[in-house]
Amino acid sequence: MSRHPAPDELLLDYAAGALAQGPALAVALHVALDPAARRAIERLEALGGALMEGERESALEESALERTLARLDAIAVEPRPAPRALRPGFEWAPPPLARHIAADARWRNVLGGFEEIRLRLPGDSHRVSLLRLKPGRGLPMHRHVGAEYTVVLQGGYTDSTGNYGVGDFAVGPGPEQHEPIADPGPPCIALIVIERPIVLTGPIGRWLNPLVRRDLI
Repeated sequence: MSRHPAPDELLLDYAAGALAQGPALAVALHVALDPAARRAIERLEALGGALMEGERESALEESALERTLARLDAIAVEPRPAPRALRPGFEWAPPPLARHIAADARWRNVLGGFEEIRLRLPGDSHRVSLLRLKPGRGLPMHRHVGAEYTVVLQGGYTDSTGNYGVGDFAVGPGPEQHEPIADPGPPCIALIVIERPIVLTGPIGRWLNPLVRRDLI
């Protein structure tokens, strides 16, 4: 079970198909890596089906709803599926990520000492990226003015909000500044989905923020 699960309301929106592609991919990866999240989605989808069936027959009786929930509680948690290897170097990628990584995808160095692979999701304005941090390296100190969703795919990182490992789901702390630092061990790889450009708050951040806003870095 994840130490940092996705919020219930986000799981509900995902099960209802109400999320944009970027946030939906983040939740899909969390569900693929965390059995408890997968079971929650199965329960929500089954409950949604039961409610829809009830609407067709008239109002769903309370006793019928209780029986449905009892059956859902008995659903076994499936073992975590093995990650699907895309090609050497991408063995950590869960299946929902496979179709979004181009065949010629390569890590590129980004100002600040980390690496990125940008994912293009047509019709979605979120910035969706895979980030890779070497142990002890971190992202620049920053804050958020929009939603941010992070799912750890390999290794782990620590910031002011806690320590995150594989499968953990983080929602950006908003106006609170933070500086994620990769933990010792293998490089930290995470999917990052941001609604609006971050705001750098370090000593040279004000010089770089115009480039961040223009999506140049």
